[in-house]
Amino acid sequence: MKFLQKFKRVTYSTFYLPEIDGLRFLAVFSVVVILHITHYLNNKFYSGQLLKRNYWETFALQGGEGVLLFFVISGFILSLPFARWRLNNGNAISLKNYYLRRLTRLEPPYIIALIILFIAQVWVLRMYSFERLLPHFLASVVYQHTTIFQSFSWVLPVAWSLEVEVQFYVLAPLFFLLFLIRKKMIRWVFYTILIFGNALCWFDSWKVGHVFSFLHAFFMGIFLADLYCSKVAFIKDGYFGFLIGLACLLAYLFIPSVDPRPFLHTSPLFFIKMVCMFILFHSVLNNSHMKRLFSIEIIAIIGGMCYSIYLMHFAVISATGTILMKTNLVSGNTSFFILYILLMIMVVLIISSLFFICFEKPFMKPVQFLKKRK
Repeated sequence: MKFLQKFKRVTYSTFYLPEIDGLRFLAVFSVVVILHITHYLNNKFYSGQLLKRNYWETFALQGGEGVLLFFVISGFILSLPFARWRLNNGNAISLKNYYLRRLTRLEPPYIIALIILFIAQVWVLRMYSFERLLPHFLASVVYQHTTIFQSFSWVLPVAWSLEVEVQFYVLAPLFFLLFLIRKKMIRWVFYTILIFGNALCWFDSWKVGHVFSFLHAFFMGIFLADLYCSKVAFIKDGYFGFLIGLACLLAYLFIPSVDPRPFLHTSPLFFIKMVCMFILFHSVLNNSHMKRLFSIEIIAIIGGMCYSIYLMHFAVISATGTILMKTNLVSGNTSFFILYILLMIMVVLIISSLFFICFEKPFMKPVQFLKKRK
């Protein structure tokens, strides 16, 4: 459909993998719908009584693991050009262009979102005074709110994960030096030890944002890029591989790896879920049936808008819920729960799509000096 093409993200590389946008869709669905919308409705519309110390509370909490999937995707996408360079004798990567690309691609939409939310909280909602919120705004602009204030950003609470991403972007070229190791088995053993060692080190000690507590997720992405460029497929093509991929998808969604009683403590099942996430990603890259499933146009397009959705969804959910609670449309009847979710999803998609068209898509094309030295 021509209309949908307007919302398709711009890619300046000919090496586009639509299935990766499908994985982005899964990650953003986990965070936005399963975690944030579900918990907002449970707390605000149902006074915390709808999901209460049961499996479905656990299910909603672990939607936050979509953040880990985002980190795996970042590890894969950022390391792939370096892996092609080092492992497949591809084009050399300019570190200057690498850092400038991160800056020009991500910074403008983020700054615009911060300004919009700052204005809304100071002059529209009057939640904070200008003087009180300004230091939090400035700390958020430079991705240092978590470091300085040891808390979620007051302007954009979900930006803690973006701060972690930026830390990874800065350090990533150092990690990619591992591709210089010629023996692939040595590289793979190192990845495996680091992934499980780092996950075990930070197991059951979840804290708001720094890159080292999430290195296991980023290195899963690096490992996947290594396998992809080395043309190694543990999950073969065909229906059997498709069934394995589907089984891992269901495990990613439904294995209870978070314990709701001690809030956000991790279950030992997390390690099984981590393996399933890895196999799922690997199957999407290598199994044609999984690839087609995750490349469905509407899924890939929504996944391609995930950055705009990420930046806007939290404020949109809150604003939509506040408006609904001022009307007679809110009922404590559990039969309306799914309708509320669908309404929230629709509003989030509409606002995020507008933000994408106006403020993200224009910055997807590299600036001229990057094109020349690509």
